[in-house]
Amino acid sequence: MTSVNTSASSVGNATEQQFLPSVNMDILGDLGAYDKFSGGNVTSTITKYRPGGMGPEITYPSLSVIADVTVSRVYVEERDQQLIAALNPLVGLHYGTVSVQPLDASGNVNGPPRTYRGRLASVMDGNADSTSSAPRMYELMFAIETISG
Repeated sequence: MTSVNTSASSVGNATEQQFLPSVNMDILGDLGAYDKFSGGNVTSTITKYRPGGMGPEITYPSLSVIADVTVSRVYVEERDQQLIAALNPLVGLHYGTVSVQPLDASGNVNGPPRTYRGRLASVMDGNADSTSSAPRMYELMFAIETISG
């Protein structure tokens, strides 16, 4: 059995910033890098049953479910105004792939990406607030069907 170093000083430890999400839409092509990624968790609802006579619980197999994936990035007018307009009519109809590429501590590619494939479920255009100086972010959400890597 291989020993794994889980200490905080381990060279192989990764932070959230060491992963680069990107999106490719089947119909539009490469949309580029995104700043944030969330979701894609794989879960299952396990059924338990306790037989009579106070026997130990028994679990039964269950199908897994993949949670939706959301990616977001800062809105850049020159890049995103027309892109969001092109994405809106694709919601619920077209597929895309979200790739999450691991990076080393220097920002170099570090192994193969994990890919999430699914249907574009929503485009969230971002907020507006006359009293805020926060960067405007927009989000894409995908209903995931498969994961690889």
